Parts: sequence; C-alpha cells; structure tokens
Amino acid sequence: MKPRKLNIKTIPATDTNRAYRFWRDVFDLPQSGHESGRHLMIDGQDIIFVAGSPTGGIEMLVRDHQVDLRKHLRNNFIPIIGDPESRFGNKIAFRIKDSEGNVITLEANQ
Repeated sequence: MKPRKLNIKTIPATDTNRAYRFWRDVFDLPQSGHESGRHLMIDGQDIIFVAGSPTGGIEMLVRDHQVDLRKHLRNNFIPIIGDPESRFGNKIAFRIKDSEGNVITLEANQ
C-alpha cells in the first residue's frame, strides 16, 4: 500500500503495541526513532498511538488503484465494511477497521 496523507496523526488504541504493528504492517508505514521510542511516519509527520476509545473519523489518502488496494487488504485479512463510495476526481473510498476498532476510510484511485 502507498499511503499519502492522513487527516489525524493521533490514533486511539486499547493496545498501543498491537496498533503500532497493525499500522506498520498493513499500511506499510516507515518507522522512525530509536527502538525504545519508535514512531510511524506519514507525509513527514509522526503518528502517535494513545489510550482511548475507537473513533470513526480517520481518513487516509492512498496512491493505489482500487484493484491493488482490494488485493492488499485481502492478503492482510482486512474486510471492507459496506459498499465502496464514489468520490470527486475519479476516487473511490473504502471503509475498514484497524486492530483497535477504529473505522478508517481509505480513498484510492478508481
């Protein structure tokens, strides 16, 4: 997956280590920092995992086309929630849940 932008950089989690692994592995985000204080990065900014209840307001723009995105999600055993939604500019949006129950909208190219 080729993530490009994320609308919020603070992600609620009940298990921050599990959330870190999910976001690193599923979204292919690069790591930064020393092992004891590792962070994930997107668009040059750190993503922080904090204790909290799941949210539904997370949106990520990805460079992938929908066929590749569907294949990537399937390979990582991530189900798509509901039907995809058409967006402006030949984009399509998929909703998934992360390991912590956060609903994430992935906007990809059709």
